[in-house]
Amino acid sequence: MRKIFLSLLFVFIIASSSFAEPGEIVYNLGADPRTIDPALNQALDGANVIINAFDGLLRTDMNDLPEPACAYSWDVSPDGLKWTFHLRDNLKWSDGEALTASHFKDGFIRALNPETGCPYAYYAFFIKNGEAFYKGMAKADDVGIYAPDDKTLILELEYANPLLLNYLAFQIFAPVRNDIITKYSSAWAAKPESYISNGAFRLESWKHGDGGEITLVKNNNYWDADNVKVNRLRFVFINNENTAMAAFKAGRIDYNSAIPSAMRPMLLKSGEAESLPSLGTAFCSFNTTRKPFDDVRVRKAFSLAIYRKVITDKILMGGEKPATGLVCYLVPGSTDDKDFRTEGGAFLPENADVEEARRLLAEAGYPGGKNFPHVSYKYNSNPGNKAMAETLQAMWKSVLGVEVELLNEEWKVFLETRHRKDFDIARSSWIMDFSDAAGILELFITDGPQNDEGYSNPKFDELMKLSAYEMNHARRIHYMHEAEKILMEDMPIAPIYFYSSSVMQSKRVKNIFRSPRGFLIFRGAYMTD
Repeated sequence: MRKIFLSLLFVFIIASSSFAEPGEIVYNLGADPRTIDPALNQALDGANVIINAFDGLLRTDMNDLPEPACAYSWDVSPDGLKWTFHLRDNLKWSDGEALTASHFKDGFIRALNPETGCPYAYYAFFIKNGEAFYKGMAKADDVGIYAPDDKTLILELEYANPLLLNYLAFQIFAPVRNDIITKYSSAWAAKPESYISNGAFRLESWKHGDGGEITLVKNNNYWDADNVKVNRLRFVFINNENTAMAAFKAGRIDYNSAIPSAMRPMLLKSGEAESLPSLGTAFCSFNTTRKPFDDVRVRKAFSLAIYRKVITDKILMGGEKPATGLVCYLVPGSTDDKDFRTEGGAFLPENADVEEARRLLAEAGYPGGKNFPHVSYKYNSNPGNKAMAETLQAMWKSVLGVEVELLNEEWKVFLETRHRKDFDIARSSWIMDFSDAAGILELFITDGPQNDEGYSNPKFDELMKLSAYEMNHARRIHYMHEAEKILMEDMPIAPIYFYSSSVMQSKRVKNIFRSPRGFLIFRGAYMTD
């Protein structure tokens, strides 16, 4: 009787939720974002709000390439060390105030300011004295960013950067209003009245928690507003895949990627769902600063005990591929005929290497798992992550004879837990910010803001530094292949699978652009109703 009552209650909740209004698109964001501050966000949920609310000097086009946005053109010095950007006429913020080059300068400086705590500050280290300022060895006035007038922004560089235009379309290079931040402090990005933006949409409301939503409305002060056809976006927070699926089937959601794994093969075969490529890797993070995972033999044993192809083919069933390295397929290699992963080959087997895993664990002093200390695997709460955790737990028990406790945490808490290195093994994944191998390899630079594993190898750091400075494409890719080899030898992480996103989209909605990097862009979307 209780089961029937709960089922009826679930149906009632779905049935009583509102349909999309005319001119409105409803997207299941999944989780309530920890932040939508362009300088502080480090999660895809927050990024999908920011990319629709803010424009940089450049923006991402419908081919996933950088294109002119607030800057309509730019000039480059012969040595590539000075870039002059020319802003469009009559740029405005969502509250009608004029947007000037100084606002971009303020945004760049804020991202580099160590007091801000920007997790992506290193992306701006190509700017002259940017890294020195971030490390407290220079002043803000020393940074090579100048706004000689309202329509001109000049960047002086430490070194020529092969990814500069891609970087400038990224969230941390958005302009900011210092007057707003001064008035509201860190809360400025949490309230509609203070979340003043300059992109295609502006924030209208934010209801927090499970079942909540973020509502964005068209920004009529946007420089390209004439080409924005959607009046309203509702980003709902439905973490449970079954609930999200029911809401989509009932017509309450227009775009949904939270699809139960058991349903994916049938929906993909029928064409109701579509499998889209993703530049992402799911992996386990090992805390290299804590025993027993300070021992590379233990880390390798745990990695080799994973049946990756079983996970992709029997658990996920959405087109994912076993991760035999860190960098996924589709990322450019040194030549056009091979991508980075194909070119670099496999470092890991698609299925477990049981004999080698057991040998390594025994060599580390734990034969058959004997005397292995208590360890736990932490993950953020949702049914898919729970199923993955239980699968890994069973594999480690079967192959290594090790008991691993499973601990789940709410998303925002989990992010902080992982960042504090309060874990033994943790669920991790990364959707690349750029279609470039550095977009994931850079996570593991010593003391990097995303380096939750506490990993450090000077040779790896040096190779990544060389790749950042190298303008010759083939040599640059070579440096990153060598860096990945070192990373896979040290194994601070255990790659599991490469992402493929299964999505369902309402027939009433057209022209939503989904980047392989996971971003959804709605400024070109329209409805047929």
